[in-house]
Amino acid sequence: MGIFIEDLLNFGNLIDAELEIRLTGEELGKAYPDLNFDIRDGILRILTRKKVLFMSKSQEIRLSDADCTVRKDRETSRQWAFFKMLSRDGLEQVQKLEGFSREGEYLGIDVMKAVVLTDTYEKIPRQFRDKLLISRCKIGRDYLSVFFRFEK
Repeated sequence: MGIFIEDLLNFGNLIDAELEIRLTGEELGKAYPDLNFDIRDGILRILTRKKVLFMSKSQEIRLSDADCTVRKDRETSRQWAFFKMLSRDGLEQVQKLEGFSREGEYLGIDVMKAVVLTDTYEKIPRQFRDKLLISRCKIGRDYLSVFFRFEK
């Protein structure tokens, strides 16, 4: 779905509209340069490197979108997507980074850091960017789909 300035001017047209922004592993990597992201067949893998003496060991956290929940933090304008953790190797290192949060069996990622780097976000007029409200997310074959609605 494309967003047209006419729709934005007639804000009523956007009340039920849902905008999908697809994020690749490379785009997530630009937002979080200390990590590598790999998305394959519905699994989001976060790859980290841990230095042990003179060698480095790679660690991997696997995430699934089963029971994925989303939330917007009004105070900080962060929009979180919480994914179910399938593996936790390297979780301590990821939790130390800004933009990640753990709640029980779920790892939350602030997706807005990557969304603001996309072309789709750049096409939205500035006065409506703060009205984006995350509604759901889904891990595809090789991308992460984040869906937004416009709040009143």
